[in-house]
Amino acid sequence: MSISAFIPEPADELERQFHVPVAAEAFFAECWEPAAEALGLKWVPVFSTGIEIMKEDLPDVLDELNRLKEWAMDQPGGERMEKLTMRIELLLTELPKALQRDGAIVYIG
Repeated sequence: MSISAFIPEPADELERQFHVPVAAEAFFAECWEPAAEALGLKWVPVFSTGIEIMKEDLPDVLDELNRLKEWAMDQPGGERMEKLTMRIELLLTELPKALQRDGAIVYIG
């Protein structure tokens, strides 16, 4: 199984097409979760069980993703950390676009 971000109730075709892959569950458990725990994050750890994110949550989620990205960039691990960083960058770019409409919800899980 894999974790991804999508809009469960899209208002238009762009929202219908919104889909951002986050990680395979095994990779999330192996890389994302230990980092999130080490950093004391509260949003990122629940991506694996599922969470709805709204516009007002965006600053906190983006802050955690930025902290996680900085952490990953300082770690050894070559391709794995590079993959983690790329997925975080994708979320950082795409989440603000998806949550422009008032009332929009992005589900990550």
